[in-house]
Amino acid sequence: MNPNKYWQEQHQKYTTKEWIIKPTIFAQQIINFLPKNGKIIDLGAGQGQDSQYFSQNNFKVISTDFCQNALDISKKRNSDLNIDFQIVDLSKKLPFTNLSFDIVYSHMALHYFDQQQTQQLFDEIHRILKKDGIFATLVNTINDPEVLKSIKIEDEYFLSPVGIKKRFFSIDYFNKLIENKYKIYILDEKGETYKDDNKNLIRFIGQKL
Repeated sequence: MNPNKYWQEQHQKYTTKEWIIKPTIFAQQIINFLPKNGKIIDLGAGQGQDSQYFSQNNFKVISTDFCQNALDISKKRNSDLNIDFQIVDLSKKLPFTNLSFDIVYSHMALHYFDQQQTQQLFDEIHRILKKDGIFATLVNTINDPEVLKSIKIEDEYFLSPVGIKKRFFSIDYFNKLIENKYKIYILDEKGETYKDDNKNLIRFIGQKL
């Protein structure tokens, strides 16, 4: 399935859901770890509920997604806020200079890539994050029941039943991606969302060394 078409359809469905207009559980859990009034980039922000939440809490926000439909919805919903909206494809190098952000944040958007792309993405996140900056993300776990219904492409990377390629991270693999780069505050499988029943998503919060 074409990912852009899939996400356009998904975001149309999401507009009818109550949870799409309130900050995620993860955003509320991590906000006290963030430097006050910092510059934050929200990678794969979707319809922007967390971008809105951070902006309302006095952070300088760049809200990004590769789906124009999602950003259009977010722009309309958050027109009264000072948020910079940008189309960004996470499979490519990020279009930002070194040490640009106090916080790099992503909610359920970093797990759609093969090993090479995933390594590049994590390297890019590290590159654009300031020293002592905070990286916070929530991603799929290898313990997700969906893995059993999916077709393996490579280690921890599968073709899901709906035809979308997804990475299901193990703690070990995630730890290798961030090893010696961050002071770890949280790395566990206690993450959850309003959208799904899965309550063992991988949470990571770390400070760049």
